[in-house]
Amino acid sequence: MIKKRTVSAFLAFLLLANITSVAAAPSGNIYFPEGGVSSTDNVLTLGGSANVTVSFKNTAGANVSDVASTIQYITLAAAVVNPTRTQLRLNATWEIYAPDSNVPRAYGTINGTLDTAAIFSPHSNISTVYLYTWALGAPNSTLEAYTDSSQFNDELLVLRPSEVLNLTVTEECQGIVGDCRIWFFFLATEFDPNPSAPPTDLSSIPEGQRMNIYYSKAPGPDQTSYWWPLHNSYDPYDADIGTGHSFGQLSWSRNPTTNAYAKSNKLVHQKPLEDPVEERYSFHICGIKFGDLNRDGIYDPDLEPGIDGINVTLLGADMITPAEDYYSGNFLYPLNEANPMQTGENLLPGSYCFNLVNASSTGGIDNNGTYIFYVRIEEPTQYVNTTPTMIGPITLVASIEGPRESLNNHFGNAPIASNNETHVPVGGVILQVDMPLTVGEAAASNALMLIIVAAGAIALTLVINKKQK
Repeated sequence: MIKKRTVSAFLAFLLLANITSVAAAPSGNIYFPEGGVSSTDNVLTLGGSANVTVSFKNTAGANVSDVASTIQYITLAAAVVNPTRTQLRLNATWEIYAPDSNVPRAYGTINGTLDTAAIFSPHSNISTVYLYTWALGAPNSTLEAYTDSSQFNDELLVLRPSEVLNLTVTEECQGIVGDCRIWFFFLATEFDPNPSAPPTDLSSIPEGQRMNIYYSKAPGPDQTSYWWPLHNSYDPYDADIGTGHSFGQLSWSRNPTTNAYAKSNKLVHQKPLEDPVEERYSFHICGIKFGDLNRDGIYDPDLEPGIDGINVTLLGADMITPAEDYYSGNFLYPLNEANPMQTGENLLPGSYCFNLVNASSTGGIDNNGTYIFYVRIEEPTQYVNTTPTMIGPITLVASIEGPRESLNNHFGNAPIASNNETHVPVGGVILQVDMPLTVGEAAASNALMLIIVAAGAIALTLVINKKQK
C-alpha cells in the first residue's frame, strides 16, 4: 500500500514539475515607470526635447537564479509612427535592477541603429516608420552564453526573472505641430530553424539574429537544453507572411500577428512656442477619430484604427460659433492649420490637433485669460457614433499655471448595423482571441492547471488504492 501511494505521489510530482517548467519560461512586460502599464502622453514645444524612461521586465514566475528563465541578448526596439513630428536620439542609457532593489546592478550607455524605411505591420504594410533598435549583445565580453547560475555576476547583460531594464531615450520635436505615437517592444529574431530541431549550439544562430533568446529544456523527459526565442518578442514585418510575428512558448514556430506581443506606447504632442514674459501662451487641443471595433466607446490604439478625412470643428463657449470668431483677435492658428480641419491632417492616422498661437492672458471669458471650447465632429452617414459627437466644455487658461493642453478628446464610430441603428449602442465587449495573457490571467491559468493536475493525481491514487483493497 505504501509503495503504491508513493508511486502515485511521484507521478503527481512529475506532472507538477512539468507544468512548473513551462510556466517558468521568460516573458516580457513593458511599461512607463512614472505611469504604470498604461501609456503616458507628454507635450513638447517646437524645437524642444524630453527624456523618457521605458521599463522592460522579465515576468517569468521563477527564482531569480533560474537560468532557463533568463532573457539573453537583450534587444529593445521603438517604432516611431509619424517621425515628421518626433524622432529619437540613437544614444540611450540603460540600467538593470535586480528584484526589490533601487540600485542598478549594471548600467551603461548604448548607441542604437535606425531604419528610416521600416515596415511596422500594426500600423501599415505600405507606409514606413522609423524603427530604432538597441542591442546589448552577449552577457559580457568573455561570456558568449549564460548557461549555469555559477557564471553569474552583477555586470552580466542578461535579464533574470523579475529583473527590470530601464531604457532612457530622448525625444526630439521636429519643429512641426502635431502628434506622434511611439511603440516600444522586445525585438524578435528572424532566425528560422527547423521547428522540430531547435538549436542546441548558440553558434548555429547568426550573431546578428541573437535577439531576446533563452536556454532551456523543453517539457517532457528530454533533458537537453535548447535555445528558444522570447515568445512575446516581436518582428514588426515578415514579407513571406505579410505581417509581423511573435512565437509560441518554447517554440520556434512563428505566430503571425499585429497585436499579440509585449509592448507599450507613448503619444507625444508638439505644440507652438510660448512667451511667458509677454504673457502669450499656446493651446493644444487634440484627439483621435477611431473605428470602435468593440463598440465600447474607449479608444484602444493597439487594436482600433484611426480614421482619416473626417471634419472636426473647434467651437467657442456657445457651442455654435467657430472659436476664432467667438474669441476674435485673442489668438491665431499656425500656418497651414485651419478650422474646421480633417482628421489625419498631421500624418498620424485619425489624429486632429488644434494649436492656438499667442493666446492672450487678457482675452477669453470676461477677459481674464480663461477660454472655454467645444470640439464637434461630423459623423459620416454610413456610420453610427459610439461616443458623443461633441466634446466639452474644455477649459484652458492663458497663464503659466494653465491648464493649456486638452488631450485624448477621442471620437469613435462603427458601421451602421442592419437594423439601421442611430444611437450609441450598448452591450458586451468583443474579446480578441489572439491577445497574450496578462500576468494575472497567466497566474490564474497556471493555478487552474495545478488544481486540475493535483485532482487527477488524487483520483489516480484513489483508483490504485481501491484496486489493491
